[in-house]
Amino acid sequence: MRSIFNLFAKSPFGPTQAHLKKAVECAQQLRPLFEAVCAEDDTEIQRVTDFINQLEHETDQIKNEIRNHLPKSLFLPIDRRDLLELIHMQDSIADSTQEVAGMLTLKKLRLPEDLKPNAMELIDEILVTCDMAATIGFEMDELTETSFGGPEADKVLDMINQLDDSETKSDVIGVRLARQLFALEDQMSPVDVMLWYQVFYTAGQVANYAERMGNRLRLLIARA
Repeated sequence: MRSIFNLFAKSPFGPTQAHLKKAVECAQQLRPLFEAVCAEDDTEIQRVTDFINQLEHETDQIKNEIRNHLPKSLFLPIDRRDLLELIHMQDSIADSTQEVAGMLTLKKLRLPEDLKPNAMELIDEILVTCDMAATIGFEMDELTETSFGGPEADKVLDMINQLDDSETKSDVIGVRLARQLFALEDQMSPVDVMLWYQVFYTAGQVANYAERMGNRLRLLIARA
């Protein structure tokens, strides 16, 4: 609790930025996770999954500290409910990452060789989106200083537009990957096809929540 208060003392968005950093750190484990999947390294899949679970738990701890100890008398340039909604979007980045890892440990799944290039492309684009969201999140101090207006707001809005473009790219890759997957359904068990589809869909949700976090900031700027 003391550390959270210390962060609030430095910046009204200090804890929010700490939470976002941890959520994105969790999402970044998608790459080593899928590298292990492509290599069919079950030991490494479990190791990365355990690390993702740890990072998601740490993300939850920060979220809970903020919710439990956000001072009611603290002056914020935005509504408390908007701040908590922003944190919810960030938290969902880590939650979706954990869901992906969990599904990959439900049963021994083998990714067809033809799907591996597009699967890794999807993960890379998702992580580009998450990194963009993190960069935007760390502009909140500057937004506060300008009351969410002026050139700084224009700069952040441009960054959010780029974030939207990146999330759209991940959607396009995801659709292409799904088509490839269903084209191979005669060579795979129905359970594996649907489980892989759900894995790819949930991975795409990581980018979706990163985009929604950016669009929540867009709304805050529009209200200023």
